[in-house]
Amino acid sequence: MPLETMDHAMHTGTRKPATRARARPLAAVGGALACALAAATVTGPAVARAADPRASAGPDRPFSTPVARGSAAARTAVSESALRRGLSRGLRRAGGRSGAWVMDAGTGRILFAGGAGRRLQLASNAKLFVTAAAIARFGPESRLRTAVWAGDEFERDGVVRSGLFLRGAGDPTLSSRDLRKLAGRVAAAGVERVEGPLLYDDSFLDRRDGIPQRGIVPDPLGTLSALTLDGGRSGAPELLAARRLSDALRKAGVSIGRGVTRRSTPTKSRGGLRVAVVSSPRIADLARLTNTPSDNFLAEMLLKDLAGEFAGRGSTRAGVKLVRRFAAQRGARFQGENGSGLSRTDRASPSSVGSLLRAMLDDGSAAEREAREAFIQSLAVAGRSGTLASRMRGSAATGRCAAKTGTLTGTSALSGYCFRGDGEATIFSILNNKVNTDRARAAQDRMAALIARYRP
Repeated sequence: MPLETMDHAMHTGTRKPATRARARPLAAVGGALACALAAATVTGPAVARAADPRASAGPDRPFSTPVARGSAAARTAVSESALRRGLSRGLRRAGGRSGAWVMDAGTGRILFAGGAGRRLQLASNAKLFVTAAAIARFGPESRLRTAVWAGDEFERDGVVRSGLFLRGAGDPTLSSRDLRKLAGRVAAAGVERVEGPLLYDDSFLDRRDGIPQRGIVPDPLGTLSALTLDGGRSGAPELLAARRLSDALRKAGVSIGRGVTRRSTPTKSRGGLRVAVVSSPRIADLARLTNTPSDNFLAEMLLKDLAGEFAGRGSTRAGVKLVRRFAAQRGARFQGENGSGLSRTDRASPSSVGSLLRAMLDDGSAAEREAREAFIQSLAVAGRSGTLASRMRGSAATGRCAAKTGTLTGTSALSGYCFRGDGEATIFSILNNKVNTDRARAAQDRMAALIARYRP
């Protein structure tokens, strides 16, 4: 199995009934935001893609809005009636075909619903559905494992006679450095010589390049392969990965034939033996690297990884079906054709987005609490990190609201949580279609700041 966590089967996406969704009334909610801020400063190979200009360039790149002044910078508490009036004004300012939904997570009371049932274009808010499913199904501590297998036993003389296999697990952060580590571990395991060339297995995911992107100018993505390498920049990453591992094995002192060949990995029941592995960052970290900077490549890889692990078919289409079922189990409706939001057909209503966000606050079990913290920490923090680093500065939302942005031409979205001093959360989803996106973002910022000021 490509997962490091052996009990991943426990995370099947089923939910225990909960009487209500709630933010844990504790400093842990603030702690989740603090962790999100700390995570935004992490550097290293796993985050190199998110910092790369090519990775961040795209429809949902970071935008800057003016620092709040005057009434926009107010921090005094507002009542439910004042909140409703302000949100109604915000929707009117945004214009177009828009909708918003706001709930007090502590009481389950819907505070505002304007056009909340309209199925609207999500843009990168589609990533909320994918990352929520990945965290819940895999488990936040799980990792994707790229492995080397031997076709037979080799302990006695260090010779592998029935093939040495590189098996991909859809790790979107796999790098040449990882392959060098893997080669060193193969040598350390006692492999000295391999009869024949290195064999590689990329069957965990399908071999289709690209994703459907209807209604927009297609945004280039890396190749979505089970053996993607260095962000999928190669047109045939599985070949590149196999060749680099073969070279690294020779440098590590392992004698192996030239060339590489595609072949399925033998299972343990057929004499296969796992020799060495390298692991991806935790699923929680992959979700953060997806949501905070809004990385399209990582979102699409996670979607296919979900399908490969839980649907038996590592395709974009199978991933969408799985995410749709996951959302339905949580009272939400998602329709679309990919996982990044790079399509006009990726749609949901504000109330459906809100239902998903509400479900991710469930804390009836230890697994749900872990998933909840990982999901919150995956979001950008207003005025602090990711695509929200230069938005809502100087307002009540700064440092208190964690959300996912979304942008296509004429489409803007902002959905997430604002946390109050009592430890509870206010959930919100604002989806704006057929709008001037600059005007919509300005309206969203004021609406989020108002939500952050709400007190029951």
